[in-house]
Order: sequence, then C-alpha cells, then structure tokens
Amino acid sequence: MASPITGLLQCDSVTADEDPHDGFDVAAAVLADATADDAADDEPEEVPLELLFEGEVPTARTFALQRLSLEQLGKFVFFDEISVPKGRQGCASCHDPATGWTLRNATVNTGQVAAPGALLGAVGSIKTPSNAYARNIPLQEACAPSQLPCGGLFWDGRAEGDDTPVFGGATTHIGDEVFKGRASLENLFARYLGPLADQATQPFPNPAEQNISEQEVCKHVAKSLYSLLYLLAWGEKIDCSASGFTVSFKRIAVALAAWQSSAEVNSFSSKRDKALAAEIKLEGADVAFPLAGLTDQENRGHDLFYGKAGCALCHDNSPTVPPPDPTTSEGLAAIRRLGLEPDQLYTDAVFHNIGVPENPLIPGPEGSLGLGGRRLEDENLRGQHKTPTLRNVDKRPSKSFVKAYTHNGWFKSLESLVHFYNTADVTGATAAGFGITRCDPSESWTEAQALAANCWPEPEETGTLAIGGFFGDLALSDAEEDAIVAYLKTLTDTKTVKPPLLLQ
Repeated sequence: MASPITGLLQCDSVTADEDPHDGFDVAAAVLADATADDAADDEPEEVPLELLFEGEVPTARTFALQRLSLEQLGKFVFFDEISVPKGRQGCASCHDPATGWTLRNATVNTGQVAAPGALLGAVGSIKTPSNAYARNIPLQEACAPSQLPCGGLFWDGRAEGDDTPVFGGATTHIGDEVFKGRASLENLFARYLGPLADQATQPFPNPAEQNISEQEVCKHVAKSLYSLLYLLAWGEKIDCSASGFTVSFKRIAVALAAWQSSAEVNSFSSKRDKALAAEIKLEGADVAFPLAGLTDQENRGHDLFYGKAGCALCHDNSPTVPPPDPTTSEGLAAIRRLGLEPDQLYTDAVFHNIGVPENPLIPGPEGSLGLGGRRLEDENLRGQHKTPTLRNVDKRPSKSFVKAYTHNGWFKSLESLVHFYNTADVTGATAAGFGITRCDPSESWTEAQALAANCWPEPEETGTLAIGGFFGDLALSDAEEDAIVAYLKTLTDTKTVKPPLLLQ
C-alpha cells in the first residue's frame, strides 16, 4: 500500500533509470561556483560534503543526489534560527522533534499556549500543531465519507495547496514558477508542491513568528555554511537579487516540504509500528489485533479506539462508517482488523468542531472560528479545525513535561482529553454517572479549575458540534479511558531527529 505521505502527493517521481539532470553536471557546476569571480566576502566558507549530508555523500549525476540535497537543505533551514532579531527563532523553536514536533516550552504550554515570536512581545493566537506525518493533499470542499471539507494545512486549512482557492484567505500557492529554467526538475520535485510547501512560506515574514522578509531569508541561506545544498538541489546558484529572490525563497519552501515528507521526519518507529512489523514478519500480511508486542491494556485500547469509543471516525486515514459493532463476535473480529496499515497517520484530515472550551489564557480575540473564519456566512463551519495526527501525541523529553492539546491548548493531558470525549455531553448518561455538570457560563475556566469542579465549560464556538452525535456520551469506564490513553502512547516514535552538527 502506498504511503499517504507520498501516495497522496500530486505527481509521481521519476524512476531510478531516468536522468533528472538533463545534462546538468553537478560536479562541474560546483567547480564553476567555487572558481567564480564573486567577491570573497560574499562567499560562504567551504564545508566538507560529509557534514552537509551527515554521512555518505551520494555520487554525482545520480537520482539520489538532487533529491537528498533538497531534503538536507530543508533540514538545515528547519533547524537554523532565521529571524529578526537574528537567532531568536527557527522552525524547530515551535516544532521540536523531542516534543512531538510541537512547542518545546512547557511553561508556555501550561499558560498562554501560543508560541512567542522572535520579536520581543510578539506572540501567536493559537497552539502550534505538529508538522510531522502531514497529509499533503489540497483543500477540498467535501470529502468522503463525511462530506465535510478536508485537506490543506494550518488549523484553518489556509495553506490550501492549489491554484484556485476553495475558501477566502488562502495563502499564496507555489506553482511551477519554481522550475523556471530548471524544467527537468519538475518530475523530481513536483511531488513536494502543495499545502506543505505553501505553509512553509508563512512563518518567516509573519511579525508574530520569525519576522524576516523573504529576501532576507534568501540572503541568509546564500551566506550559510549549507548554501551549497541549494546549488546541488536546484542546479544553479541561489539568486537573491530583486528580480530573483522570490523564486529562490519559494524553492527554499519546497526544500522544507521535501524534508518534512522524508523518512527522517516520518520514521514510523513507534512501539505500535514495531509490534505490527514483527507480527507481519511472523504471520505475513494476514494479521490482526491483539499484537504480541503490545500489552493487554494497549490492545484493549486499540479495540476501543476502533470500536466503542469511535476515535477512528476522525483519527484514521480512511474511517470505516459506520464502525463495526463491538458487541458481536463478527464486529469485534472486524475491529481487530482495523488500524493495521503500516503507514497509518491517525487523521482523516477533515475539519470538525469538537466543542473545545474557550481558553482564557491564550492571547488574541475570544473564541476560534477555524475554517469558519474563512467563510463567515456559513455558521455551520464555525469552530471547525483540522483533525491533527495522533502520532507522537505523547512524545515529550521527560514525564514532567507539560504538553497542550487541541487547537487552543485548553487540555493539558491525554487523560483529561479522553475523559472529555467520553463525558462532554453534560446532559448524557455517562456524564451523569461521573457526576459531571455544566460549568458556570458566567466565569472563565481553565482545565484545572474545571476538573476540580467536575464540570465542563460551554464550547467556545457553537457551529455544527460533534458532541452528542459522534462522542460525548460514550459510556466508557475509567479503565476503558485508561486503555485508550495507553494505546495512544504506543504511537510515540522511538527515533528523535537531532539538528545537523554544523548548526549545533
């Protein structure tokens, strides 16, 4: 089965026996660049190729060279703190591999949630989502089976990834202008165009984030120790002139998309992945849960996730609707054959309003319209946010590290979030069984306050709510909630990407 990370991208790659260079001699170009008549102070110092590729260097004029060069360029840019003021923020500041590609600051997660920017006093207005395991599919108006909007990137999907916007406020789309003068690279790199590349252009010039112009980003990369990777990837020297920097900046964004699509970022190295791989190796493709590599509690969590709790209605590549009935032997057998894809991303990429309470600590205007903010006349869209992946949902550098969950970070633990899914319908029997009521709507509530009072606040947005329909009255016991949390924790990658040595 093709991976959703590559299989849902827009173009097929060239095959190994095709020559993407079209006569371009990498070695000759590098030599020419090194002996050019440019001023010495404009040239970055020479760096051994082994440091740029962090291992074995691909040979010249191979399929792997330009693709790997593009990925490595993206990796260096991702970890480089390219900002104004200088060195204050980079992509990894908000998307740290050690914290599941989300914010690395536990104090911020506990309080304001939104990431501070490079400029003193600058701050965002929404929680940083994970950038790993992203489905690079353009925004669509209606997706099966729910017929709700799906695709794009950002919580509101504004990085739509196509020439023709579906909703208002879409970001600029990167198209074939990046292949100007390098048409032979289109077959090799067009797969990376789409929401990932479009999203990558946004944080740099945003005054609440990296606060640096596109041309200054270009100049920074041109003078960096890794600038040679741009030449090796694109077959020409980076152009930061007034007429050339726009294309160069977009090519840098494509490099970021390429690395974020790579196996290094999306390692599929979790306990669940290893247990499934071992089972497939032993039994062949015809496997089913329970998996020998998971505990009884974790396997029970899987069955609840795909059955009674209905988590997979949103957190699955291709949700089964309606889900199998876990109370029958046939239904349970069917459930145990769900979630077996090695490349399962645990998101349908659809927009939903799950009724998250308003976070009084997050900066910015009250509430969060999400996708609905891009089409104000449609009240049904109010509060709809894109379903995030559940991979690395519990990845953290230490047990005491606090993570924030959902788009506004109101939840601080998986336990409370699963409890919310189970009992959010305060008029339902499950909430009554736990003694849960509605919090006083005249007051603002943090998660800690609501848990102490055993109540749930009103939803911050009241568009089409999933509470009372898909979830909120699930009749899960404490032990069943714990089992689901245990299963979610098996989705934590065991590999953690480190910054390139040149930047450490």
